[in-house]
Amino acid sequence: MHTREMIHQAYENTNLKTLSVWDTHPETGAVRTEPFYHPERLAITSGNRAGPSMSGLLEDIVTAAQGDALADVAPRDGMHFTFFAITQALYDRPEDAQNLDGLIEIFNQYCRGHIMHISDLRLIALPDQLLLAGFPDEESLRVRQALVEHLLTTQWAGKIRERFPNTEIPQIFWHSTLMRYSAQYLPSSLREFFLHNKQQNFGSLSLPVKLVMTNYNWTDTYTLA
Repeated sequence: MHTREMIHQAYENTNLKTLSVWDTHPETGAVRTEPFYHPERLAITSGNRAGPSMSGLLEDIVTAAQGDALADVAPRDGMHFTFFAITQALYDRPEDAQNLDGLIEIFNQYCRGHIMHISDLRLIALPDQLLLAGFPDEESLRVRQALVEHLLTTQWAGKIRERFPNTEIPQIFWHSTLMRYSAQYLPSSLREFFLHNKQQNFGSLSLPVKLVMTNYNWTDTYTLA
């Protein structure tokens, strides 16, 4: 199970790596021909919307983007923190998912009534994205680890591994994606925004964990449990 120090080091390493990439590539590079995620198809995941507390940060990013059509800033009513994502965006409608009853039973076994606390929120930069990430409480680490270990012994294991093909399971980041940029690298205005704010502590959040089917930015969401 991850420790706070491991998570902190992952955040630091990611920012340092991104800054190195940006130094090598001052331009925005090639424009993406495919979206990051299907805009409408649904995935099964868990977590919750962050609510209005981060709306000011989103507005600041919109301002920094300067109307750039390539900047996909998280909508105020869709900004969310993921607890654990279970599938890719596979479904056109909730009825398309099979064997949900067993998944819901397992989720409730571990997560019914659980509230995840994420503290010391800070900006994390990827070459083409801005994230808001923080540190979970010990109970959330324990609950998520137990949930994942159980799910990996079930028929959902294949879909989970498809969702995380090149990273550890569960993921080390506890984050919300604030903005995706549809080119290889962020433009100078958004890089400057990150550099100006990367030392800022954006506080903490406490969110009940829900099991949902949702599109990529949580604007079309169906609660399962």
